[in-house]
Amino acid sequence: MKRLPTRVYLKHNAYYYVTLPDRKWIRLGKSEAQMYKSLAKIADLESSRGTMTEYFIRYENEVIPTKATTTQKDNLRELLNLKRAFGHMNPESIKPKHIYAYMDARKTAKVAANHEKSLLSHVFSYMIRWGIVESNPCREVKKFTEKPRTRYIEDSEYFAFRDFAPPMIQAAMEVAVITGLRRGDLLSLKSSDLENERPIVTNKTGKKVIFELTPDLMAAIKLAKATRVMPSIYLITNKKGLPYSLSGFSSNWGFYMKKAVETGVLTETFRLHDLRSKAGSDHNQGDRLLGHQDPKTTRRHYERKPIKVQPIR
Repeated sequence: MKRLPTRVYLKHNAYYYVTLPDRKWIRLGKSEAQMYKSLAKIADLESSRGTMTEYFIRYENEVIPTKATTTQKDNLRELLNLKRAFGHMNPESIKPKHIYAYMDARKTAKVAANHEKSLLSHVFSYMIRWGIVESNPCREVKKFTEKPRTRYIEDSEYFAFRDFAPPMIQAAMEVAVITGLRRGDLLSLKSSDLENERPIVTNKTGKKVIFELTPDLMAAIKLAKATRVMPSIYLITNKKGLPYSLSGFSSNWGFYMKKAVETGVLTETFRLHDLRSKAGSDHNQGDRLLGHQDPKTTRRHYERKPIKVQPIR
């Protein structure tokens, strides 16, 4: 029989690792490959004991899975950068000056830096809850000032690209500009959600929105269904009848947007998310349409249409 690694035992056809000093048995798996893979993770965790890496891992395992799917993906990407910068440090040694130094190093990507700083702050909040630290050094660090995106999609641009794009993108555009839904919520929509006027729980905020089945929305649903190659419960689908991934849809959108500029259909590109802003700008109750509790959020980030005013004389 092969010699097993230190404190690893074979019991009931599975491998276990026994911790010291509490002698807790941790199941590693049934095969040798699983055993060594699990053992490597334990070794990484034990070597990082007491450093930020340990608490980043705990946050990743306990907190991130409770968030919306899109947020989980964003957080995991952001956490990689934070691990590289702060993973080797002890929590008590991290001061505002270290966080400011990180922000300065990321000043060419200010939006990303702000998101990463917010995530680090949230990690520290949980570390206070876990009894690891007494205070959060991120609270003393100011974010970069972000300029709200001001691109407003004129009707002429919208219709020019809609008529140029393939039916699937046309359908997504129509539903997006009518409902103002975020991209993730749009791509996960089921036909029955709209047709039966069911409450749609938005992914980011958890707000419930019911859309009245207007003639325009009915036409958009009909168009979306007509583009489907395979039967599906979802509204916007790929060739397999499955909802598009964010990256898959973005790839298609980018391809046709680039072609539209190259052929002169458009003079400037725009994003699918800009249609959410167009919906908020064009609707007389934009804050309610977009599910914002505070109308200031709508005005600051989504109302981009130029305001027409009457001169004093």
